[in-house]
Amino acid sequence: MLTGRVVRFDEMRGYGFITPDAGGDDVFVHANTVDGDKWAMAPGVPVEYEAVESDRGPKARTVRVLGAAPAAGERAGPVRSGTAVAGRGREPGQAGGADDEEGLCDVLSERALSAETTEALLSGVPDLTGAQIVAVRARVLALARRHGWVEG
Repeated sequence: MLTGRVVRFDEMRGYGFITPDAGGDDVFVHANTVDGDKWAMAPGVPVEYEAVESDRGPKARTVRVLGAAPAAGERAGPVRSGTAVAGRGREPGQAGGADDEEGLCDVLSERALSAETTEALLSGVPDLTGAQIVAVRARVLALARRHGWVEG
């Protein structure tokens, strides 16, 4: 069995995504595969699951909730690395550039950027398919790597 955390789960539509603890692509999860309380599926909730490959990417089956979501004020899901990079790839006047007070910015891990991108895409365009989300995330991650916006 694999473990991960729920990144997003839409109760009305009955599906969401899990970010694997071991890294890699987010895993699609449908409410019908959740063993037990489907209403416990919320961002940050730790789960255990089996994964199978589908034509649209990894898909979870036999999902079991392992605990509750983090309490209010605690960070759910991926954590920012805390690494600061001095003005890398920026022009003066841009955030993190030479005119910035400290010339520093947060750098996300690739995993954290993928999770935040997924959340933004699902919030902004909820009818995107899993394959479309994976394709957009790959492009955003490639751009971020090219500009040094991510570590790892």
